[in-house]
Amino acid sequence: MRLINSRILVVAAHPDDDVLGCGGTLAKALSLRSKIKILYLGEGVTSRFYGENLNSKKVFKAQITRKKECINSLKVLGIKNYIFEDRLCTRFDEIPLLNLVKSIEREINLFQPNIIFTHNRSEVNIDHRLTYDAVEVASRPKKNSHLKSVYSFEIVCSGNWKFEKTFSPNTYVDISKYFKIKMKAWSKFKNENHKLPHPRSNKGIEILARYRGMQSGLEFAEAFRLEREIF
Repeated sequence: MRLINSRILVVAAHPDDDVLGCGGTLAKALSLRSKIKILYLGEGVTSRFYGENLNSKKVFKAQITRKKECINSLKVLGIKNYIFEDRLCTRFDEIPLLNLVKSIEREINLFQPNIIFTHNRSEVNIDHRLTYDAVEVASRPKKNSHLKSVYSFEIVCSGNWKFEKTFSPNTYVDISKYFKIKMKAWSKFKNENHKLPHPRSNKGIEILARYRGMQSGLEFAEAFRLEREIF
């Protein structure tokens, strides 16, 4: 994985997925003069209001809070280029896949990344799985494309809840110097953090980073699967 002077597009289903999946790697890439843009396809909170009026002030407040937390998190990482889209949480299966594909294609054409980071398909969350599917379509090889590599990352909670866990990483990024930055960025999501034994907790995130580090001879690591690379 080349993180020096690269152009990295992160395609995330919801605000916070980027920090959980690759926050340390993004901080490292920025220190190596890479340019980063993040596309958030959905808003990330309305699944908690199932059966309620989604136009209520309570729902609107939750959406605004999640967005503000995300912006504060991005400030910690130093990322200034991002797009928020507003698809309803865990309802990506209610819209045509083409809808997602076109959003991703637009950002590929505008930003011209050479690397994409996105979700893997071994996830409980339907939005994560469909984001992966949409990236698979949008990143199909084209003549004269700048895009050379597509990597999938893992989300500590959603992936751990699968009956059959099929995410098999083959790329590990040393984030030992950047783990504290990742955790500081994560701390801005005050409404998303839980306590053990929930995986989406400070300790749960640390355990995963140390586990991936043990797999790769590092103190802390983020794990990815290289889905496609073109030389």
